[in-house]
Amino acid sequence: MHEYEAPLKPELAEIIKVKSETPSIKTFDVRFVDKKLQKQFAFLPGKFVMVSVFGYGEMPISISSSPFEKEFIQLTVNAVGNISNAMHRLKKGDLIGLRGPFGRGYLLQRFRRKNIVFFSGGCGLASIRSAVLAALAKKDMFGDIFLFHGCKSSKELLFGKEIANWERRNSLNACVSVDIPEKGWKGHTGFVTDLIEKKPLPVENTVVLMCGPPVMVKIAIQKFKDLGFKPEQIYASLERLMHCGVGKCGHCNIGREYVCVHGPVFSGSQIEKMHLEEG
Repeated sequence: MHEYEAPLKPELAEIIKVKSETPSIKTFDVRFVDKKLQKQFAFLPGKFVMVSVFGYGEMPISISSSPFEKEFIQLTVNAVGNISNAMHRLKKGDLIGLRGPFGRGYLLQRFRRKNIVFFSGGCGLASIRSAVLAALAKKDMFGDIFLFHGCKSSKELLFGKEIANWERRNSLNACVSVDIPEKGWKGHTGFVTDLIEKKPLPVENTVVLMCGPPVMVKIAIQKFKDLGFKPEQIYASLERLMHCGVGKCGHCNIGREYVCVHGPVFSGSQIEKMHLEEG
């Protein structure tokens, strides 16, 4: 299960903890039954694994834990279909199948001494969280760190306490926005993309790493470009329906690109040549 040797056969993994994040999202801490596999497992933030829920099928899930965490792997799952709903019914001690990791992730080592803007919407924060944790673990390597996140309501806010802790420790500057404010909400209201022109951000020596719905990604990229960001300063993880993880089934292709192999993380320069409406 090394980063460059993603197998086609699922390996057994045990669920060691389940945490409810929102009414429809849970985070599963899982660990390979084979201790050697667990020790060898390595990945870059932004990569994903194929998760088998026995009796139901297989689905792609981004890894939400830090790549420096070796004791377990965290998978944050939104209950939106048969397989994900079946996984939500699993408990501590149950077994699942894992294969991967797959795809291309965020190459944080290339961004040394640069400012980083993490930008996410909805469940996209799960993938972004892995990159945030990696950057904070090596914070002296980077400049200022920003986090922008948007969700429909405060009830659907992922990792809210964790974001507050990051801010409290002055680890990063965070801005969270909800589409529909509830009573008592003191944060921003509106689409998260509206914050791009409202919050002062350094453009020089800065990179943007984002993950979220295709519409959000498309609008955000354009707004960052309007601020003066060049395409090569922007990296986005594109959400697509991935079935195989190895570029064979064709479900995730966008033109000539297979998201499961050539992505899911693409540079802004690559995205300019793609048609995000496809797939």
